[in-house]
Amino acid sequence: MDRSEVDALGSAWAKVAPHMVRLFRDLWACPELPGMEYQSVAILTEFLKAHGFLVEVGIGGVPTAFLARKAGAAGAPRIGILAEYDALPSLDNAALARRTGTGRLPGHGCGHNHIGPANSGAAIAAAMAAEALSLPGEICVIGCPAEEICWGKIALQEAGVFDGFDVLLTSHGDYQNGSLSRPCHAMASGEFVFRGDSAHAGMGVLRNALKTAEEAMAAFIAALPDRFPQINEKHVFRSAGIMPGVMPDEVRLWCSLRHRELGPVMEAYRGMERIFREVAVGTGVEVEEKFVSACRGYLANDVLGKVLDDSLRIVGAPKWSAADIAFMQDLSQAASPGKPFDLHRDITYFTDGIDYYAQDDGDASWIVPLGRVNWAYPTGVPIHNWAWTALSGHAAGDAGPLMASEALALAAVDLLIHPDKIAQAQAELAARVGPQQIRVIPPGITQIMQTNPLAFWEARW
Repeated sequence: MDRSEVDALGSAWAKVAPHMVRLFRDLWACPELPGMEYQSVAILTEFLKAHGFLVEVGIGGVPTAFLARKAGAAGAPRIGILAEYDALPSLDNAALARRTGTGRLPGHGCGHNHIGPANSGAAIAAAMAAEALSLPGEICVIGCPAEEICWGKIALQEAGVFDGFDVLLTSHGDYQNGSLSRPCHAMASGEFVFRGDSAHAGMGVLRNALKTAEEAMAAFIAALPDRFPQINEKHVFRSAGIMPGVMPDEVRLWCSLRHRELGPVMEAYRGMERIFREVAVGTGVEVEEKFVSACRGYLANDVLGKVLDDSLRIVGAPKWSAADIAFMQDLSQAASPGKPFDLHRDITYFTDGIDYYAQDDGDASWIVPLGRVNWAYPTGVPIHNWAWTALSGHAAGDAGPLMASEALALAAVDLLIHPDKIAQAQAELAARVGPQQIRVIPPGITQIMQTNPLAFWEARW
């Protein structure tokens, strides 16, 4: 990009940035569980409508998904920027450097209150610059709910929402500033409902659902090293009784599995189900498997990775103030006592290794070239933790997503100016995928999330 093009984007983005910062606070103040993000959708779509985007809510049969588009010349590139806005259960906290939450309310412990406005603002700025530069092309925002349960984008992909896009761009908070061209983990999760008898604990029960669920989980964990190597397992008991004097007749165990490849993940998931059923047979307890979702890890794309890296070099690292650093130091000490303060303050291009997380846009990256920018939080502030919620609601958390937003906007304009880069990214994707036919694994929660997501979160689906 030449200087005039960079300046056109910078001018447009500077006009939008103050609106984004206000929306960071607005979304943070109304944290909504995955699939229930009605206020967040209203806030973001009003922002986009005010800047001339045409908006459709409920796309792909997903009630809290939306498509916002600024139309360009027919046949020109169509660039999609993904927006996320769901919160996490139990992570409520004030924007203070200490634990204040109840642990019973949602909170933005993954920073999606930043992603929604930052990525939407990037699209607005890119569309403004494209208009000023007379560039053909269409910039769209795809509002993607329920990322935290790896459902929203899978449901949208299954409905064909991503099929018409030439490239997809996104951003997220993490522990480094930079563009990524490397994989993350594949993931599968499901809820297992164990049903037995309820009785006074002193009397005991013949069909003890809680004891069976505990033994089933222990049996699977014991089998992992030999039968399912390199599988990362996590689980929670979503419902397992209220008091020790009453043995529950229903116990719900929500499990998630990760591996760098989807095949081993699904093999381990089915193996887990078999082990759970085998243990349950021996105790006479019934087991019902309720599949939640599964997704591939990212398919790296070096072309888009380099486009985003070039944009980040122009924008520069996050512009934290001394007050920002001081707050993050206090917060890090509160969340990780005794751990040295560490914050990545440079720009790096990441191509080696594999990221620890799973993302529901992993599958989308196998059908449309996808590029991602990360911004850094201190390593002493754990993701999916009350401290991440605190930083997401504080001004100290703004510099990273603002950097990412401007870089996404620059990259989108660069791709409109140089559509040959889009063709190169698509050719790279085709070469990496080869003859495979990419199909999502249909989620098991689509109907309940479409009709009654509260039932899912209350563990009565």
